[in-house]
Amino acid sequence: MKMVIRADDVGYTHVHNIGTFEAVDRGVVTSCDVMLETPGTEEALKLLHDRPWISTGWHTHFWGSPVLDPKEVPSMFDESTGHFRADLARAEDVEYDECVREMRAQMDRCVKMLGRPLDVAMKPHGKTPFSRAMKTIIEEYGIANDFCYSVDFRILYEEKRIEYTIAPDEKWKERKIYMTVPKRNETVHTVYQTDSIQVQKNYEPLNMWLKDEAGLAALPSDAVSVVVLHPGYLDYYVLKEGDHGPAAWNFLTTRPLEVHALCSPELHAWLNEHDVELMNFRDALYGTRDYQNHLRVINNDLYRVI
Repeated sequence: MKMVIRADDVGYTHVHNIGTFEAVDRGVVTSCDVMLETPGTEEALKLLHDRPWISTGWHTHFWGSPVLDPKEVPSMFDESTGHFRADLARAEDVEYDECVREMRAQMDRCVKMLGRPLDVAMKPHGKTPFSRAMKTIIEEYGIANDFCYSVDFRILYEEKRIEYTIAPDEKWKERKIYMTVPKRNETVHTVYQTDSIQVQKNYEPLNMWLKDEAGLAALPSDAVSVVVLHPGYLDYYVLKEGDHGPAAWNFLTTRPLEVHALCSPELHAWLNEHDVELMNFRDALYGTRDYQNHLRVINNDLYRVI
C-alpha cells in the first residue's frame, strides 16, 4: 500500500506549529498543506524549507489577515475583526482583482521563504471571485491540481461493507490517487458533529488505521491513499480567532490527539505490519522517492526497498 499522510492547517500559529512539526519530525507526516496568511505562516515556511522531503500544498482557509495593506484589498477585509471576511470564499461582492493581487503576494512570499511555489493544491470549485482568482494563481505558478480521484466513502453499516464512487480526472488518470478522508465513519463523523467535550476526548485517530475506519482496505492495490489529519497544539488564536466555519469547535481538541497518534509506536508498527510505503505528493505524482530517501538516510525501518 502506498500512502500520503497529510497535515492540514500548517502555519496556523507558532504554538500550533510546535505540534505539527512534532508530527513531522517524530511521526509520519509526509506532506503539509500550508495556510499562507496566518500568524505562523513564515515560521512554517522556514521549517519546511529545511525539510525538503516534505511536499507542500495550499490550504486556502484565509483565517488570517492580508499580506498586502488591508487598504489595498478592502472587499476582502473585515475591519471589525481585523481578519479576512468569514464569507470570503463564497461571497459574490468580493473583487476578483483584489483576490488575485493578495494571493499573488502570498505566493511570492512563499517562493521567497520556501524557495519554490507550493507543490499541489486542490482544484478550485465554483465561480465566485475567490475561486476564479485561486484558479488564476494556480495556473500562474504551475501548481499541480485536479489530480485526485473523487472518492466518497459511505459506510453501509447494515451491510457491513464500503461503497465508493470514482470520478477520474483525465489529466492525472495515469496516477491513481485516492483521497481517503474519513468523514463518514462513525467515530470521526460523531466527533466532528458534536459540541460534547467528552465525545471529543474519547476520539481515537489511531482507529483510522488500527480498525480501518478510513476504509483503506477497500482501495485498489495500485492506488495511493491520502489520509488527512490536523495535528497541532492550541493557543488563543486557534481557539478564538481562527476557523470561522460552523464546525470550528469540532476541530480543536482533536488536534493534540492527532499529534500523539501520528507519533505513536502503534501506528509505526501498523505501517510496518502492512508494508506501507510512505510518500509525499511529489513522489505520488512524478514517481520520485524523496520521502523514502529521507527514511533511508535517517535509518528508519519504514524505508522500503524497491
